[in-house]
Amino acid sequence: MKKRLAYTGYIIGVTVLCLYFLFPSNAVTSYINYRVNSMSPDVKFTVQGLKPGFPLGLSLDALEVFRQDKKIAVLDHVKVTPSLLSLFTADKTMQVTGNSCDGTVAAKVILSEIISSPKIDLNASFEDVQISKIPALKDLKLCQVSGIASGTVLFSNKETGSGRGNAQIKIAESSIQFTPALFGIGQVTFKNVDADFELAGQQLMLKRLDVDSREVSGTASGSVIINTPIEKSPINIIGEVTPHPGIIKQLGAQFPVDLISGMKTKTGGIPFRISGSVEQPNFSLK
Repeated sequence: MKKRLAYTGYIIGVTVLCLYFLFPSNAVTSYINYRVNSMSPDVKFTVQGLKPGFPLGLSLDALEVFRQDKKIAVLDHVKVTPSLLSLFTADKTMQVTGNSCDGTVAAKVILSEIISSPKIDLNASFEDVQISKIPALKDLKLCQVSGIASGTVLFSNKETGSGRGNAQIKIAESSIQFTPALFGIGQVTFKNVDADFELAGQQLMLKRLDVDSREVSGTASGSVIINTPIEKSPINIIGEVTPHPGIIKQLGAQFPVDLISGMKTKTGGIPFRISGSVEQPNFSLK
């Protein structure tokens, strides 16, 4: 009996090692890239360094996300763990964890209709992400942003091919450095930034933006119509900003105090609008 158990353990161990070292990484990676990328015509994924994980699952060196050939996000040291029960159902459920821009990401992913027309449901959360390292934000020409972000993201393409989703984001210790300076102001720091986004097809809606700092506080809402290339996407954002005494002094040469006071609405804020495109945004006080 002991010999039989020993032989069984030996066979299982050899099988596991063979599966690990002889795992057809390139073939499986190509297949996964093909199947995942067929889920959305606009967003593409690239899997790198795929290996089997134990006791059940996969590990990836990196998962890169592209939109219209522009890299927008990277997830490193990824672990994918499927739900055992879902292996016997039409909808496959898995847990995905990884690192991104010095922070952590965790997501629940549900895949359906994998063979015919792949669909995806995503429910993700993230913490301690350095937004200055996010690929999609590195190429901004008007300004450079920094801060530590946390929040949640929901996305599904079950109803529409391009997909629908929303995101709630909180950013702490953030700042915007304008290049060139905006109205004589080179940099503004924020204590808290809260934002609520919604994606519907090609339209990204900023449902709510609240900012608070020693220099300014304000609110905004609007939309971006995502075009190809993304730099040409038109922007339409309106809001109100309330400058605090410190920044009013900096604006003194550009906007006399009396003029600033005359711009204020009943709520005490100064209305503004951002139009133009992602590549060439136009900022104006209404």
